[in-house]
Amino acid sequence: MNLTLFQVFLLLRNMGIPHLKRNLEPYAERGAIAPCNVVVDGPALAYHVLSLASRTTIKISPFEQPSYELLGRTAIQWLEKMEECGLTIAHIYFDGYLPTSKRPERMQRLIRSTKELFKYHSTTVTGVSRERSRRKGEKKVELFPASIGGETRSKPPPPAFLVPAVLDALRGSKYGPITEVMGGEADGYCAVHVRKSGGLVLTSDSDLLVHDLGENGGVIFFTDIDLDSENIKLVAPQFRHAEICRKLSIKPDVGFSYMAFEISADPHLTLEQAAERSRRGEAVMYSREEYDSFIKTYLLPETAPKTVAICGLQLDPRISELVLRYLQITTTASKEKGASLEIFLPFLLDCPSRTSAWEVSKPIRKLAYSLLQSGQKTSLKTVSEMRRLQTLSSGSQVDILPSSKVEEECSHLLSNIGKIKAHITDPELLWVVLSIYLDIDRTVERAKGYPLSLEILTQEARGKLNEYSWDVLQVFAQVQATFYSLRMLEQILNLQERKGNAVDGITALSDLPSLDRFLSLADFTETLQRLREAGGLECLIDLCSDMKDMIPHIEAVGKPPKSNKDRKRKAQSGVVEGHQVRARPSNPFELLNSRDD
Repeated sequence: MNLTLFQVFLLLRNMGIPHLKRNLEPYAERGAIAPCNVVVDGPALAYHVLSLASRTTIKISPFEQPSYELLGRTAIQWLEKMEECGLTIAHIYFDGYLPTSKRPERMQRLIRSTKELFKYHSTTVTGVSRERSRRKGEKKVELFPASIGGETRSKPPPPAFLVPAVLDALRGSKYGPITEVMGGEADGYCAVHVRKSGGLVLTSDSDLLVHDLGENGGVIFFTDIDLDSENIKLVAPQFRHAEICRKLSIKPDVGFSYMAFEISADPHLTLEQAAERSRRGEAVMYSREEYDSFIKTYLLPETAPKTVAICGLQLDPRISELVLRYLQITTTASKEKGASLEIFLPFLLDCPSRTSAWEVSKPIRKLAYSLLQSGQKTSLKTVSEMRRLQTLSSGSQVDILPSSKVEEECSHLLSNIGKIKAHITDPELLWVVLSIYLDIDRTVERAKGYPLSLEILTQEARGKLNEYSWDVLQVFAQVQATFYSLRMLEQILNLQERKGNAVDGITALSDLPSLDRFLSLADFTETLQRLREAGGLECLIDLCSDMKDMIPHIEAVGKPPKSNKDRKRKAQSGVVEGHQVRARPSNPFELLNSRDD
């Protein structure tokens, strides 16, 4: 198949410019990093910290991940060590809006993660490994290990809330005033910062080498940094844009971008060959339009309109993108009826043979999406949620509530949260109880099956819980999804309050814990025990007062099991208190074709 140069560019742009960093290493400035201002690529920092913290764990399964608390604490300690070595952290930028050109790459990444989860599940149908990971110690992470070589084996998906958890920790630290979620990709804002003010960008993205960094700007990469503990200095190759141009005898204004374009067009070129061609401007001469499109992504990266609308709000990157894309719809030709919005939800490690863990908490997100367009003229009909995907898809559609229903649903949710708070004082348990209630409510609404959350609670109460089973992992993922759905709702309510559309009871969500304090899978079994002892069952009975058939089952959670004869008769009837029992399939993949996603 013959591709035009521009088609080649589009393919390569999504993969980055091949071998650019490696080819430029001989021209980098080596030695100790002199005191200067440093601008940090926030998402790259989060993933670097994950890599460091993961070294303390011998990974037996994808579920053996560092806690959010450890990740946030390590990020702060890492930045403090940079300062101790004479560097000044000038600003930390996070993505708050990704360009539409990134969508194919995001879809493929989601499909790949889904397939890996299905593959892992197929080899561990009876439950994940029973062997606990051996911790070298969660209290201390080596910040600058002697070697950070990449592992050859495949890595598990990152924790679902990795980036917002690190962001939460930074916002709650002394770095809060210089930590910002932007209306575009972080790397573009990092480049603009050093172009104007000088300094170094800390990143893991080699594409930053193509950006115009100005006469006094440069790039260093997280994995290249070593600590000279004797002299309290950091050592790393420093890729200084202007200096590399001088060494290669290319023009500082356009030579570097010409060279990058040559490499993107022909990845087999050596750096010297690309530099020679860039001096003559060969590819640019023959493909000016393609070059203009190429360099535009670096000089004028796509940003969202109306970013001022979210300034000062503590939004997560994905929620920021949702809000900004919605505001974009309100200002473009997309005002036509039936406009649709899309969100990539964090990837949860749930049970592939069951409905997505995001399904139970969908009513909360439906309310959040509906409140997003409160006071706007745009008629948003649906939001497409990208969660588990095995093939290219338009996602799972969530219908927007009619305006007449929004206040009613909001009051209902806030009333339920108020009931939970009346029974439960431990803030870590509030959202677990709500998740279990939503699971019960959804089961009753479908008149099908038995609430998995109640089954897990019963197993825990009777001392028969297999904490490594996929059913436990599913319920834990549902709790994660409920918590994050409430976080989405809270942040959108804060946006509406700023616009003068405050909703009564918004303070009910104000005590949501930050993600770095969110419970981990290792603590989940203990959490379920605490829930029962703290009056969680009585709270569920109160919440389910209009579901009379379910109350006996909630009451029976902590009671001794019925006789084998009673259980056999119930199983044969296929009915539990008026609700059809869905038999567990002998093949765990029988349910896949009936999942909601």
